[in-house]
Amino acid sequence: MKSPLYLLFFITSFLVSQTSFTQENFEKTKIVTNVFKALKKQKVKVFLKNLPTKDDITYLIPIERAAQPDKDIPDVDTIISNFKIDASENFRKVIKKGNAFGIEWKDIILQKVRYDANPDPDPSIQLERGNITLVCKSNDKKFLIVIRKTYKIRDTWRLMEGIKFTLL
Repeated sequence: MKSPLYLLFFITSFLVSQTSFTQENFEKTKIVTNVFKALKKQKVKVFLKNLPTKDDITYLIPIERAAQPDKDIPDVDTIISNFKIDASENFRKVIKKGNAFGIEWKDIILQKVRYDANPDPDPSIQLERGNITLVCKSNDKKFLIVIRKTYKIRDTWRLMEGIKFTLL
């Protein structure tokens, strides 16, 4: 009678420890440090370092074509150009919105980072992806910066959509 209970305990302990050891420390990832630094210094160039590279896009195109064969996919340079334009505009809007709420960007403090896996699962695309949330503080104001739809492409997290500012 005790044997199945011990086995269940062992399996549960193994799975819990396996999950906790394999979980990535998002606070130390390049995407988190770059986004935080870009916001703190209000530098769009630092923010754009998180976009997929030409090699990343070249890697993703066959995956996207396999998932959606009828979809018209632009060339790599057009994709990168559109990403840069959209990300720059998004970054400036977040800075402006934070300013409107009295955020002192140069004084922000990163309090916590969390990751929410795969907010819109698509089984045809086999990449790790999700939202990364930065819980920040500036003086007496707490706010969230959500890095939306990040993809882990060839072991590097990349910004695929933009960021969102939410005052708490």
